[in-house]
Amino acid sequence: MWKKVLGFVVIIAAAVGLVVYGMGGNTKNVAVSDSGSVSEASYYKELKKTPAGQQVLANMIIEKVLAKKFGDDVSQKSIDKQYNKVKKQYGSSFATTLTSNGMTEATFRDSLYLRALEEAAMKGTTKFTNAALKKEYKNYHAKVNISIITTDSESDAKDVIASLKKGKDFATLAKSKSTDTTTKSAGGKMSAFDSTSTTVDSTVQKAAFKLKKGEYTTTPVKVTSSSTGTTTYYVIKMNSLDKKKSFAAMKAKLKNIIVTDKMSDTTTVQAMVGDQLNKAKVTIKDSDLKSILSTYYEAAESAKSSSSSSK
Repeated sequence: MWKKVLGFVVIIAAAVGLVVYGMGGNTKNVAVSDSGSVSEASYYKELKKTPAGQQVLANMIIEKVLAKKFGDDVSQKSIDKQYNKVKKQYGSSFATTLTSNGMTEATFRDSLYLRALEEAAMKGTTKFTNAALKKEYKNYHAKVNISIITTDSESDAKDVIASLKKGKDFATLAKSKSTDTTTKSAGGKMSAFDSTSTTVDSTVQKAAFKLKKGEYTTTPVKVTSSSTGTTTYYVIKMNSLDKKKSFAAMKAKLKNIIVTDKMSDTTTVQAMVGDQLNKAKVTIKDSDLKSILSTYYEAAESAKSSSSSSK
């Protein structure tokens, strides 16, 4: 759940000790005991065989390459803001959640920084055509404020709608009839959202965006959870909606929407990273680790071939 919510590239804490400098002749021990010692060389030899160790090295290389070109576009303030937001979200369970996902506070910050570098690189390498921006503008819906009443059955939702048609107050019905424990005490009111929201179900968004101020859905809105398979029926009321700004005023936001969409696709991110690695002429000195960046290079080559064939 943690990884799904965050969507961040996780740097695995168990392999943070990967030694990436030359090990030839290095006899320094990382552990000693009466039964024998473990040298950095032997530790490195075993660690580099693991997927975790290989990914840490790959992440370190990617971070160096992207930071040189796009590091100035990532601020410590933005990383701190993301970190504090997640920490606040998880509250007292933050530390245990990190541990259960194989992370420490330091490695979690590292993952945030790497993700921010990838976003900066994606934005810096994307060609924002006027056609693409206008397409996003057409699909964008400004923020709305809605209230909801949820039920476990279609018949219950229809009963709620029948009560509304008779003049019953929406907020009062939400408090007594809604199964949504997050909103019912507030009369069904949700936090404002626009069409870029990743927390409000797309079916709910689509139904809400069709409503005018003061209107409510006259047929139950059916939503089936892809994770649990459970079905919930919504009755939605439009409280207020913002006016969409002009295309010119929204250009910066539209670019961010395009970048966010690209960042949600792993292959697209890998292709962009692979292209940057190619340009940086990365060379892996250890023959056992030659293939750790192959996924990125292959994605870049595939993207290049697809681009060429579409022309």
